[in-house]
Order: sequence, then C-alpha cells, then structure tokens
Amino acid sequence: MKVGSRNTRAVAVVIAVALVVVLGGSLLMQITKSPHSGLPTGSESASPTGTQAASASASASVARTKVVWNTVFGAGSQPNQVKAEQAFVDHYNATNTDNIELTLQWWLPDCADCTFATYLAAGGASDIIGPVGIQGRVGLEKYVLSLTDLIAENHTDLGVYPPALLATFKNAAGQYESLPYLEYPAFIFYNKDLFTAAGLPDLPTKAGQRYMGQDWTWDELATIAKQLTIDVNYRKSTDLGFTPSQTRSYGFDAQWVGDLRRFATPWGAGSYVATDGKTAKIPAVWDQAWKWYYDAMWISHFAPTKAERTAADMSGTYGTTVATGRVAMDLAWSWEISSFGASTNSGAPASRYAHWDMGVLPSNDGVTTDPIDTDSFFIGNYSKVPDAAYKAMLAIMADPSLMAVYGGMPVVQSMQAAYFKTQQTVVDAQFVDNPVTWSVLTEMAKYAASPTHQGPFPNYAKGTADDQALYTRLQSNGGLNIDAEIAKFKATLQADFTAPQ
Repeated sequence: MKVGSRNTRAVAVVIAVALVVVLGGSLLMQITKSPHSGLPTGSESASPTGTQAASASASASVARTKVVWNTVFGAGSQPNQVKAEQAFVDHYNATNTDNIELTLQWWLPDCADCTFATYLAAGGASDIIGPVGIQGRVGLEKYVLSLTDLIAENHTDLGVYPPALLATFKNAAGQYESLPYLEYPAFIFYNKDLFTAAGLPDLPTKAGQRYMGQDWTWDELATIAKQLTIDVNYRKSTDLGFTPSQTRSYGFDAQWVGDLRRFATPWGAGSYVATDGKTAKIPAVWDQAWKWYYDAMWISHFAPTKAERTAADMSGTYGTTVATGRVAMDLAWSWEISSFGASTNSGAPASRYAHWDMGVLPSNDGVTTDPIDTDSFFIGNYSKVPDAAYKAMLAIMADPSLMAVYGGMPVVQSMQAAYFKTQQTVVDAQFVDNPVTWSVLTEMAKYAASPTHQGPFPNYAKGTADDQALYTRLQSNGGLNIDAEIAKFKATLQADFTAPQ
C-alpha cells in the first residue's frame, strides 16, 4: 500500500498528488515497509513494532476506551500533519467527556508487500482510518463498517452536507460507509488575459447560467475554445489557413486528468460495471465525452495532444500548461490551484499571464455533473469499540486546525470562508490583483457525481491500468477508429473482470 497526501500550498506536492489521484496511487493495496523521513522524534518515535502511539496518559482511576486512529493510508502522515494531529489528540484526551483515549498511529508495522489483511494480522487493527480518498478505499470494502446505525444513534445532522455529495458515500446496499469531510471540486480554469484579448466575457459561476446567450454546455465550450485557439499567424482554428502545428494558444486542456473515467464524468456519472457486478459496460455519455475530446485534439485542434502538451515550450519547461499563458481553459480541480502560478521546475520562468478565474463545469443534456475528489474517514468493521470510534471520528472531522493542515475545502459550508481566505492568500502570493470567484467551488459541490468517478469494479488495478493505456493512446494517435477502440476496450475490461486476481 502506497501512502499519498494532498497539499494545495506547494506546487511540487500538488503535482505529486495529481499523479496519485489519476494514476491509481490510490489502488492502495500494498503496505509501505519504512517510516517517512522527517517525522518527529523523541516522545513521538515509533515502537519496535512500528506503531506510533503517543497520547495523553489515561487517568489511573478511570477506565478509558482506547481508540486507535491511523493516518497512513492517505493524507495525514506528513511531518506538519503529524504535529497537528498529535496536538489534537493530546487536547482531545485531556478534554473529552466520553472517557475516550485516542491514540495516533502514523506508522505501519514492518511488513514486506503486505495486503490489508496481513496488515491487520500484524497488529495494525486501527479503529479509525483517514483521511483517505474514495479510490483509496477500493478493495477494502469488506473491512469498512456501515455507519448508518451510528449516524442515527448519535443524531448526526446530515442536512449540513450537499445531498449529491452525501450520496457518494453510500455502498451498494444503501449504507453509509463514511461522511463527507474535505472535497476538491472540479471546475473550469480560464485565463482572463486571453478571454479579454478575444473580447469574451467571464464564464458562468452558477449551474444553469447562460453564456453569450447560449446554454453553457460542452458543445458551447468547444465553440468558445475554437475561437481562443490561435496559430502563430493569429489565425483562429476555424479560419482558412490555420496551422495546427504552429499553435500559439489552445482553447482547452485537461492536463491533470490522466484517465478516461475522470475526464468523462463531467458529461454524466457512470460506472464500468453493470448492476450485476460482473458485466463490463461503457456508459453512453462516456462514449460521447471521449469522442468530444478526440475531436478536440485531432480534428478541431483546440486541445493539445500528448506530444504538444509535453513539448519543451509547454509543460516540459513550465511544469504546467496553464503557466505558459497559452491555455485559455482547463478542466481543473481545487488541489491544483497553487500550480496555476508557478513552475515545478527549478529555474523555469514564472507564469506568463496575469489574471485567471474559475467557472462552473458545462452541462450535458441539461445535467451538470462534477467529478469531485474527496477525503474522509472510515471505521474498521473489526473494531471492538465502534461507538467510541465514531464519537472520536466526529471530533476529528470538526476540528478546524486539522482541516487547515490537510488543505482541502471543508464540505460544511459554514466552514468554507476560512478556507477561501487561505486560498486567496496563496493566489495573492503569485498574482497581483486577482480575486477568485471561490463560490464556484461551493456551487460545484451541489453536483457531485454519483456513482463517483473513482468507484470500485472487479480487478480494479488491471482495469484502471487499461483505462489509462487507452487514454494515452487517444492522446497520442490521430486517425483512430474511436468506435472500434472503445469496443476493444470494453472487451478488455470484461476479460479483466473474469481474470484471476
């Protein structure tokens, strides 16, 4: 199991997280066998078994319920995060009135190439695990405790969560496996300098708003993107004589996507597996999305191909294509924000544009769908203290200092203002006079895809790798028969589903 983290304040970490999210670093099926460098020492050092268990001492006169919280499986095991987590644990143990003693575990037992089951057998039976993304739980479903009864018994108010996002935390049986915590909505980044130069207005900030008298759809985005795609002779992509090989600016990119499900979900939610749990399928809206993107790269030429995106004068030099100032719009997520204004490459020039903002995702057939990335917690169904674990988990999720160190947008709207203020500070450090319309993120949370774009299917690791392979093939090769490619991919998925694992 590989450890991942998300930190929107550092470009290098953002790019690393992008790779974790889109390349399946998620698959989380192997246990790391060495501690993280730079972790605290002294009273927070690991025990001989590798279990970190520093916490406030329990009173000798009161029997306390011990709850173990493991932060290794997603965001949460970086040094600054461990420091904040330990501070929370110490304060919680000193002040909670439920006689709970919470123990922080940020290290895994030594175990070469372990599965989660071996991890449990090696003494890693943590009651609470997280923060971890939805994809991080894939393959672990049989270890996750249903929270539905605990939610009812504790009178947990589910009304504070966007209903669409809340739905993504239900399993096939309709039981809640977790509760929303931090989210990273998708949106349309746009370069306001390029829009101004083209005489185009700002993008819509609410779902259902029209743009220049037209419904804000993916086809309308394509129309605008074609106007914003200019060659070195300042011909638009729709002009006679436009030279695709000499493109000066592109109307659209999807640099951080990395797989077909993530790209297609803004056209509509879906899954690779039918309701019988064993039959491969390609949702019609995903077929539509892939054909749209293939046209954008190879026929209409308003989106860069893989070769164009990775060229030295694009991400090869700047680290991100938007930093070049040559991309007008990008399908983006909030965990990317700090990379909009700086290169990850040492010595590379600063971003070559001055102003940007965010717009809502376009709709498809009247439906708006957002492939939101989320982080949350789950409780192991092997836990002997689920009631206490649930109470401690709610306390962890309510702590603002932990939210800040994890870097995601709080799901609860009343807690978002502080996050937006922090993110605007990040933007201000890179761009002068560039207020961002942060309400777009709150708006997008209302349209979370269900099922999620990271949902499970049989032989997940192999199927995800085949998805990414086709995604790369579409980006790398013109002249393909897309229907044939999709049919072949569906057959490959079916073979994956039935292959021994």
